[in-house]
Amino acid sequence: MKILIVHEVSYLDKIIYEYQILPEMLSMLGHEITVVDYDETWRSHLPASRRRMIRLPLLSRISGAITNGLEVRKVLANGKPDVILLYGLPTVGLQSVISGRWYDVPVVFRSIDVLNQLAPRSLAVMTKVLEGIVYRSVAGIVALTPRLQEHIASYGVPDSRIRLLPCGVDAALFSPGSKNAALLAGWNIGATDPVIIFMGTIYRFSGLDRVIAEFQKILRRHPQTKLLIVGWGEDEERLKRLSIQHGVSANIVFTGLQPYSLLPDIIRSSDICINPFELNAITRDILPNKIFQYLACGKPLVATRLPGTEPFLSGEEDGVLYTSLDEVIERLLELMEDSERRRKLGENAASAVQQKYDWRRVAQQMIDIIHELT
Repeated sequence: MKILIVHEVSYLDKIIYEYQILPEMLSMLGHEITVVDYDETWRSHLPASRRRMIRLPLLSRISGAITNGLEVRKVLANGKPDVILLYGLPTVGLQSVISGRWYDVPVVFRSIDVLNQLAPRSLAVMTKVLEGIVYRSVAGIVALTPRLQEHIASYGVPDSRIRLLPCGVDAALFSPGSKNAALLAGWNIGATDPVIIFMGTIYRFSGLDRVIAEFQKILRRHPQTKLLIVGWGEDEERLKRLSIQHGVSANIVFTGLQPYSLLPDIIRSSDICINPFELNAITRDILPNKIFQYLACGKPLVATRLPGTEPFLSGEEDGVLYTSLDEVIERLLELMEDSERRRKLGENAASAVQQKYDWRRVAQQMIDIIHELT
């Protein structure tokens, strides 16, 4: 099958998640994949920008909508794909739907977020309007979580055109293994130091501020413990200041972005993984891919409850210890002081995730769904 994937973030510069992994898996299954992206990184990567656009925040979106729309039409004209798999909306959504109809190519939308809540404030209302138009116009929609199914249905989309498909994990890459002492030493972490890891984009709703503010509770009982924060994001500088303010900066390690190929070793080098997200309009419906990566490596996960996540990972039988944000530190202390429980949770995690959510299985399910919808 020839598949054109269209999104409005950078394929090369964005932190790796489903948007890059699924196309690679589809390609490995023998499908021909083309990607049209949007370089939203132009503010910080201006000299290396790959797009011709007006470089002002709102005008860049307008010009990007024009250039990306033309790029989609060009791809359709030069080699008609079997389907457009659409991820983006305010910048590329409507253009892709119109071009698909012009060239008689069905469009399937992959819903992984409530997009009007992620859009800049200036684009939120327009994005909500476009959601309704695009969702009702495409051949079908593949939602990441049941809550997103409900969100899409609220626009009047019939259930017959909505399917549910979670994200997955590369079980061949992310698998249980021993700690990498040399890797830890590069961050001045001892081979026997307890390591707690958070991985991913550092949003203001990550809950890490609460963890850092109370990290002294852990250090009083386990003074060598390190909190390893792998990634980057909008809240990084504030969290660094908080770690200094609370006197725990020597035990908090910010690694910045790391190569994707190194992530399994980083996870294996931890003792416990965390996802302490605050519950809000954005996090309520998400299913973070990193959670599957943690669990596939056989690591217990302490996480706050997210309605988008719980249908797929029910609890300790899947390696997840759910808790409130107020009690994350207490749950961490419990696990740090109970090695047998950590071991059992880790075994449950690896078994459950690798059996049910391997990306190869998910990619094939996506192909089956596309055939069914189109």
